[in-house]
Amino acid sequence: MHILLLVAFLFGLAWSLPELQTLPTSPAPGNEASDEVEVPAFSPFSLGDGRFAIGTFAKVNWFQAQVTCAAYGYTLVSITSEQDQRSLRNFLFTYARSQQELLVDPLWTSGTDLASNNNWVWFSKGRAFNYRNFQNGLPGYSNDDRHCLGINGITGLWVNEDCNEQRYFICEKRCQFDDDLN
Repeated sequence: MHILLLVAFLFGLAWSLPELQTLPTSPAPGNEASDEVEVPAFSPFSLGDGRFAIGTFAKVNWFQAQVTCAAYGYTLVSITSEQDQRSLRNFLFTYARSQQELLVDPLWTSGTDLASNNNWVWFSKGRAFNYRNFQNGLPGYSNDDRHCLGINGITGLWVNEDCNEQRYFICEKRCQFDDDLN
């Protein structure tokens, strides 16, 4: 119960922080997109494309990743469909292939079963998992304090991790419009 209260407090705190416009948006029609993405020096993100960004300033726990994403107008990434999975894999291949050392350990996503053991939800969307891509096909059971979801940046497979582990993380723009109403 204490963990749930802590998560609610951190989430509320994160939403109260001022939004900063630190990452570039998509180029206007007719403008040529550059292969390099310029990110301001004070941004915690070293790689981004406007929709996704990888937090690489330091490895942080899952709660700190939530707050950091929110402070910059993002949320931890949710992967609600095969299309989301492909988009994220394309992003990682395009923007992070030259920094594969970032992808060796799992990257934090918004997936969690903190509220109810083995009932996985996307924290940033408040939705249960409808699409799954767990390593070995099924999530490991959370009786060993592995309540937060990481994604292997190289294989794209999901793995549940201890929320206090220090990891890099993937954020996505906060107000994504999608057709996933399930």
